[in-house]
Amino acid sequence: MCSTNYTHCLGIALLHMALLSILLNILLFFPGMQRVSPEKIPDEAWKLGGFLGSGIVMLFPAVVYLQLRKFDCWGCFHHPAFGRSLSNVNAVIFSSIGILGSSYGLFISLLALYRGPKCFVGGDKWEYPFHKGNYLVDLKFWKDCKSPPHIVPWHLSIFIIQGLLSTTQLIICICELISGLLGTVFVSEKFPWAHREE
Repeated sequence: MCSTNYTHCLGIALLHMALLSILLNILLFFPGMQRVSPEKIPDEAWKLGGFLGSGIVMLFPAVVYLQLRKFDCWGCFHHPAFGRSLSNVNAVIFSSIGILGSSYGLFISLLALYRGPKCFVGGDKWEYPFHKGNYLVDLKFWKDCKSPPHIVPWHLSIFIIQGLLSTTQLIICICELISGLLGTVFVSEKFPWAHREE
């Protein structure tokens, strides 16, 4: 159920994934591990998909998942069933927030993979030289990016990892949302009024 040790473990996993997503977004401000001027930083870094979507926003469900079992253990007003019901409602609310955040992070990652990296193409121009994901299927296009060194693998690595993190976060939040809804709607023992004196 929502307040078991299993959900506590999911909270720990989400917390670590959120911190890693924030780190990945920060790395985008240093293309190829180089300091560059703000106009040379890729747009995806400024959209903060990893920092906000899969990062800061995901901290909310992570912390709630870590705290849910306290509702079961303590209950509310000496009514454990009320505590369980409240934990399910919290799971539903914060899982929904997590779904929004991870979906945004995933969308930015997929968009970035499709668009390709921003790089120096010659003639003192920094731009996006790839079109419709062509660099993903033909490595000969990689030479269009002259600088920073190894920017294409750098870009791919960051956004593949970010996409996997966001997808995992999304799956976890959807599962917890379903679990919370089922616990609230179908399991009568979780209704506040189902409390019976022992």
